[in-house]
Amino acid sequence: IFGKGKKKAGKATAGSAQDDSIRTAKVGDVVSISGLRLEYDDIYFFIEKIDRYTSDSETWYELLCVEGENQVWIDWTDGYELTVTATDDPNPVGLGSIGTTEEDLTHLDEEHSIDNYFTYNGTEYYYTNSGEAFYFQENAGEGSGYYTWDFISADETMVLSVDKFEGRPFEGYISEIVRPDSITVYKQ
Repeated sequence: IFGKGKKKAGKATAGSAQDDSIRTAKVGDVVSISGLRLEYDDIYFFIEKIDRYTSDSETWYELLCVEGENQVWIDWTDGYELTVTATDDPNPVGLGSIGTTEEDLTHLDEEHSIDNYFTYNGTEYYYTNSGEAFYFQENAGEGSGYYTWDFISADETMVLSVDKFEGRPFEGYISEIVRPDSITVYKQ
């Protein structure tokens, strides 16, 4: 599971030394991303902020990477395998835009079945997980609890996450699954 904009369901192979670099990234380091649909191959981003998220089963991180007007959010988790996602769109979409409802999400959560899916923008997104998670801004403090649902596209290239923080509307985020070896971190 990842937080906003993210994340979570795709599997990528960990194996090269570069895979480890994302695990050790710190604020102030520089990141490059190759082969991303977002086409940022020749841009070097400064890591401006790192947030941490946790659930009962995993911990993941969200890096805010900035270069001038360009911003990219990179999420990674190191569960069974290193999983990395990225997005350049921080704006959430509502449940109506996604084509689902709070009742639908409650049903998915209760069934907890990976056979369940819905279609958004012509792409089928399959349920992968849901549950309570905690957000730690800049990897500090006690954390804010929220509920999250995660879906992966049928072709396993995109992740759609829906988050619900208390007092805020449901927020959907879409991110692209990227290979860990497509990200290089240059230490400060």
